Amino acid sequence: MVERGDVVWAPDPFKPTAGNPRPWLVIPSEQLPYPDEEAIAVAFTTQTHHRGSFAVPSEAWIHGEPGQQSYVLPWTVAMLKKDLHVVGVQGSVTEPFTDRVTTATVSYIDGTQTEQN
Repeated sequence: MVERGDVVWAPDPFKPTAGNPRPWLVIPSEQLPYPDEEAIAVAFTTQTHHRGSFAVPSEAWIHGEPGQQSYVLPWTVAMLKKDLHVVGVQGSVTEPFTDRVTTATVSYIDGTQTEQN
């Protein structure tokens, strides 16, 4: 079972080949109709050119920090079925960092987004 703040490997919608997972930050909600089966997640990347992305600082990692700087794209949202899409867990990040990303994601959806960085 994946938890809030976990960084999981799941399908990459930006690559045409199957079996090509990318990391996603899980920001689930207990208000979802099936919270034990599905989770909302936002994409991770190593690309630095995305304005508005959040760099993941070393102190935000609880465990599983990768060997290079990672960024979260709070506007790139996916619904992951935990048993179907998640193929592994990279690690996890702190609750404050997850909260910051969640707030930014919601702001894109509700139209209140302002410059975060």
